[in-house]
Amino acid sequence: RVSMTKTIQEINYQYYMDADLSEFSGEWIAVCEDRIIAHGRNIKIVVEHANHVSGGKKFLLARAPSEETMIF
Repeated sequence: RVSMTKTIQEINYQYYMDADLSEFSGEWIAVCEDRIIAHGRNIKIVVEHANHVSGGKKFLLARAPSEETMIF
């Protein structure tokens, strides 16, 4: 039996894959429940802010692609 309920990790990943992240080019971003909760160039500060804002929920930490990034 396949579960139709998505986990928070799946929701966060899907948001990351579908979102227009051009305004965050080259920055670290934290995604939680279909929104960006923190972003910036300093990963430590982004994680600290995301931990505070997320209220203990799991978030996805990833780097937004820069303009030079090529995706095949």
